[in-house]
Amino acid sequence: MPATCEECGEAFEAKRSTAKYCSTRCRTRATRRRAEGRPAPAAESQRAPAQAEDVPLLVAATIDELAKAERLSTALGQTAVKLAERIGSRSETGSAVASLSKELRATMAEALRGSAAAADPIDELRARRDRKRRAG
Repeated sequence: MPATCEECGEAFEAKRSTAKYCSTRCRTRATRRRAEGRPAPAAESQRAPAQAEDVPLLVAATIDELAKAERLSTALGQTAVKLAERIGSRSETGSAVASLSKELRATMAEALRGSAAAADPIDELRARRDRKRRAG
């Protein structure tokens, strides 16, 4: 019997007429959400479909940075965009987001390696600190 998950909004095939969640993961999330007193995500799922201007900030920043370095159309550039999209999705757990963030950082570094784009000031400071530590 077709049903819609009350937590993530995905359609699933329910084994029972009383099924509310598509998986144990969603059932656990709903239980934790209720225990923390957070509202149900139903209001979010009833929003209008995403428009082009509704691109998450992380995805937009990733695209902008890759475009400035003229690396957006490369395989690594597209991989970085997909990772940013997954980080912004509501279906990932905290540990998954942490792992995806590390992967995005490594992918962006590889994609931007050798580009003429201005480096991040924090990265420049980190590199300078590392050079001083090696020298001293």
